[in-house]
Amino acid sequence: MADTQPNDDRPKKDRSPSFPFISLPEAVKRLQAFEQTFGRHAAPGVKVGLAWGMKDRSSQAYQILAALKAFGLVRYEGSGKDLKATLTDDARIYLRANMEMTKKELLKQLALKPAQLQKFWGIWGADRPPDPVCLDQLILQHAFTDNAAHTFLKVYDDTVAYAGLSNAYAGLSNSDTVIGDDVEDAEPPLEFKVGDLVNWDSGGQVQWKAPRRIVSIDEKDGLFFYKVDGLGELAGQIGWIPVEQAIQRQAAAPAGSNQFTPPPADPKKDDVVIQGTRKAVFPVTGGDVTMIFPEGLSKDGLEELGQYLDIFLKKEKKTVGS
Repeated sequence: MADTQPNDDRPKKDRSPSFPFISLPEAVKRLQAFEQTFGRHAAPGVKVGLAWGMKDRSSQAYQILAALKAFGLVRYEGSGKDLKATLTDDARIYLRANMEMTKKELLKQLALKPAQLQKFWGIWGADRPPDPVCLDQLILQHAFTDNAAHTFLKVYDDTVAYAGLSNAYAGLSNSDTVIGDDVEDAEPPLEFKVGDLVNWDSGGQVQWKAPRRIVSIDEKDGLFFYKVDGLGELAGQIGWIPVEQAIQRQAAAPAGSNQFTPPPADPKKDDVVIQGTRKAVFPVTGGDVTMIFPEGLSKDGLEELGQYLDIFLKKEKKTVGS
């Protein structure tokens, strides 16, 4: 199968101002699971998803970890693939405190550690304007995307309510020195960097006959992707792979397996069809079989697809038979 040509679905570099994508109450729940999993030990960044039932190097796990750091609940040691995360003193105090008043006062401070939450607390306070007014401010004046603006309002409201902040609370303001440093914007502890050669492991199967070079690290809706470029005769064939599916392997993949997969239009949805593709679902005994394929396959392409399906079915029949 040939590489897909560059298209307009590639992830955009434009990004909203950084803010934790989960609210403070959700961060506290994730903190408790983090401590139950790792205790006093530093958690390797690539393994932190264990605390939340996620795979190694999961983009969502990295984002949760970044949110915990934004709220001042974890700190980083090292960087890149050697990054480790440990609980902060504030996190330990919250988890160990017996007096409810101690926890409540600490929550008020933690709620305003992220730079954007502190910024808009200074503008809106506890009784913020109606959604349409706030959304216009975020999108038109502060460069938020539409989706990010809606998410931010939910994070803001849930955090303010959970921390019990009121307009009378003067614990932090924009004039204070405890200003967030956009830590929630930190890229995940990636195993590979720009310039490295990687292959793509999807579903336990190596997808490319030869590795591709990473040309950038992109983000879309909170998920991270390696943008890769083909080499030699495939130069200029651009595609994206999820960072957690990149491997350092040059073994030959199945013949003709050269396809790229651009990131989904909405990673939060389970049922996504990428623009320029079609989906066919075949209900069989034991569950549905789903196939996604490019629109407008040629006659030759259909014949090749049939050959691959024949090979696949023969292998699966042998597996079932054994």
